[in-house]
Amino acid sequence: MLDRTKAPNKITPGKILIPKNQPVKLANGAQLIAVNAGTQDVSKIEIIFNAGTRYQNQALSARAAISMLSEGTTSKTSQQIAEMFDFYGSFPEHSFDRDFASLTLYSTNKFLSNSLGVLTDMMYNPVYPAHELDIFKKKGKQALIVELEKVVTISRQNFFSTLFSNQHPYGAYATPNDFEILERGSIVDFHNQFHSSNNCLIILSGKISDKEIRIVEENLGTTHFGANKNIEPATLPQVLQTQQKVFSYKNDALQSAIRIGKLMFKRNHPDYPKFMVLNTILGGYFGSRLMRNIREDKGYTYGISSTFLPFKDTSVFVIGTEVGAEFTKNTLSEIYKEIDRLCSEEVSTEELELVKSHLIGEVLRTFDGPFAIADSIASLYEYNYLDYSFYERTIDTINTVTPKELIEIANKYLNKNDLVESVAGKIEND
Repeated sequence: MLDRTKAPNKITPGKILIPKNQPVKLANGAQLIAVNAGTQDVSKIEIIFNAGTRYQNQALSARAAISMLSEGTTSKTSQQIAEMFDFYGSFPEHSFDRDFASLTLYSTNKFLSNSLGVLTDMMYNPVYPAHELDIFKKKGKQALIVELEKVVTISRQNFFSTLFSNQHPYGAYATPNDFEILERGSIVDFHNQFHSSNNCLIILSGKISDKEIRIVEENLGTTHFGANKNIEPATLPQVLQTQQKVFSYKNDALQSAIRIGKLMFKRNHPDYPKFMVLNTILGGYFGSRLMRNIREDKGYTYGISSTFLPFKDTSVFVIGTEVGAEFTKNTLSEIYKEIDRLCSEEVSTEELELVKSHLIGEVLRTFDGPFAIADSIASLYEYNYLDYSFYERTIDTINTVTPKELIEIANKYLNKNDLVESVAGKIEND
């Protein structure tokens, strides 16, 4: 009989068994990875382009080019597209960031061919109708005006603009006026140049057989689309890391938004797994030191976190929170105290074991199901060039890292003189 008074034995995973599929080059130059790991007759197709905002010549053209693909083609209106997806029980999504843009389709296998036919039409024959563009511009401008009144938006934008400079692709932000001057021609040009078969990776995941692979090849792998050339990322301007503090005063603010951080190494750097453990201790999960100190003990905020934001050519470490204006100074002081602790005191064995267990669970969760596996493979493609040993090295480091190694990492990367601090709101009694 099971003795419930005893905790179960701890099992420490050493390896993750994931499909290590290499891309297959299709006839039109696109690359395809198929992940057969599902039990339900559903599929997910993600088309990833090197087409983020860093590539655009006119602000907002990258965003509009990917987000307006469903607004009409040479043969279908936006309403007809939406009704067809609804009829087949499928739905598309789009996303974009500084480096990448993607178009994703979720579909049952029964109607995969029909649904993918609609998506292919969107990819091959978008028209970016003028009336839909007017709606995009009006709604986008109004939403941005509202966003720019929020201290969290001001703090975030000032942080990245200070970190990289507002002339750098990673530090530039659109303005309300950019919506006014956005031209349809720049959107069409961006789509033709960057949404091309030579510039994309297609990841098919779910309960996959040769039939589903053939459907993808027939729709997205035979006819060339977009510019017939490979896209090479432009060399980004060099960034000089210096300590800077930026404060944006907002008289009517009830809260202050805080962002503190610095430029870091790329995600495939050897120190990344150790820093990931250190970051989790500091502010990477609900039981972190920042949460226990500033939320649970002091009551200054509902939430505070630290995170590692990867880009294709670099990454950023950032601490973020919103606090009552009267607690701004004290919160800043406590954040720096927690950084000092990591640099001067070794983490206890008990705390480290708790964080290790949490992180192992998080890594394993990224491979729970075919769609999660596909997302993890996409992440490797975007930041590690399909180095499948990345996750095994990460798990090995999590299992073996010591308190001594963590204090060395803290002193190596968390020097307060290297941090950029951005605060938006107001400091009461100042």
